Amino acid sequence: MRQFDFYEFTGILVPGAAALAGVLMLVPGLMPVSAVKDFSIGGFGLLVVLAYVAGHLVQAVGNLAEWLWWKAWGGMPTDWVRKNPTCLLAESQAAVLPKAIAEQLKLPDVDLRATSREQWYSITRQISAAVDAAGRGSRIQTLNGNYGLNRGLVAALAVVLVMALIATPADWAVVGGLGVAIGLALARMHRFGKHQARELFVQFLQLPTREQPSEKKV
Repeated sequence: MRQFDFYEFTGILVPGAAALAGVLMLVPGLMPVSAVKDFSIGGFGLLVVLAYVAGHLVQAVGNLAEWLWWKAWGGMPTDWVRKNPTCLLAESQAAVLPKAIAEQLKLPDVDLRATSREQWYSITRQISAAVDAAGRGSRIQTLNGNYGLNRGLVAALAVVLVMALIATPADWAVVGGLGVAIGLALARMHRFGKHQARELFVQFLQLPTREQPSEKKV
């Protein structure tokens, strides 16, 4: 079995394991006690696979939660720069961003406010590719992994919350605790989303200016 990268571990495996653990706590009959006592290396490998599969399924809920959350905030943080550049960047940084896009990406005359959401999405993907190609994406990847972790925790806790609500009788202390945990995970997701977007543009602005090819003299 290959090793998981940082995002797979934090964004998929951990939320999947959290969802499985929560469901097993609410429905203990799904895993008999004897299975825990006879736990082996092979059983651990199977549990990792189940957590990975559950993590992918849970992320479907996470994608929905992410869409609803950022829609309430006017779009993803990378999209905020298009509407209000100074919400993430200093005024001087926002002023030179179109010039950096023209120099680094060969996309002249990019007006941030006039660019559509779909066009800006493609541009930010190209910005991300340029930063990665320059070897400056390590911190962004770390922030993205932590963002994915908290998005996954929101989804996993939401799944466990639904299970807790349909349990008979419902334990309202558990329900309340899950609600608080979801709120905390959302706050952390929001924070890491902003930091990730800001770091992307800051690293992009730090890229060295590309040298223009010199014209051959006749």
